[in-house]
Amino acid sequence: MNIRFLNCGTMRPYFPRIQNGVTCLLVETDQGPLLVDTGFGIRDYSSPTRSMSFFLSLMRSARDVKKTAFHQVQRLGFKPEDVKHIIQTHLHLDHAGGLPDFPHAKVHVLRAEYEHVMSHRSWEYRPEHWAHEPDWVLHKINGSRWYDFEGIKLTGFEPEIWLIPLPGHTPGHMAVAVKQGDDWVLHAGDSVPFDLKIDEVPAWLSRKVLGPHGPRIQTFMKAHPEVQVVGSHMSLSFYEKT
Repeated sequence: MNIRFLNCGTMRPYFPRIQNGVTCLLVETDQGPLLVDTGFGIRDYSSPTRSMSFFLSLMRSARDVKKTAFHQVQRLGFKPEDVKHIIQTHLHLDHAGGLPDFPHAKVHVLRAEYEHVMSHRSWEYRPEHWAHEPDWVLHKINGSRWYDFEGIKLTGFEPEIWLIPLPGHTPGHMAVAVKQGDDWVLHAGDSVPFDLKIDEVPAWLSRKVLGPHGPRIQTFMKAHPEVQVVGSHMSLSFYEKT
């Protein structure tokens, strides 16, 4: 079953001066196509709130509606209503904007993320992204392990999918691991810096902004070449090659 890497939100901020995308995965499963993160959505571009418009301007987003997950799913031969499951690494505004475009999908998040978002106001979270009252599926740690990480295996899915709690960037941030043949793809979300350049970000800054997991993921990558690790924000050339 295929795993496709989608760029669902090109950004070109003045600082740091890095042209990057928002990584979403489209995973073909036995329950239909599944999305990991949804990037910016149609409304974010067509009729953004004042806060979202300011963020898009700050990030110098291309605001290309054709790059939303909604349109990319169709370009790849699926119908938006075929997407019955969405996994969100977290619910920041650049990751969850596409949720309203798939109103019938079950949305999988860690319970810690959901409870934090619903009880705290922050510019980083936009209530309009879940105003349609999605069918939330809340997960919590249950003692299982994926490699040496705490993990939560999604039941009833082929290929195998695991949720890996990596709190820090947000209280309920997680990575998502998907089996691909004998190998794995690990969407590490915002626990890793742009283009996985862990050594180029000062440790204190990484801990403050991304959480404490970068060095551990770096060690894991070296020990397990069978696992392809991607971050939430990769260079534009990454998506062009995949």
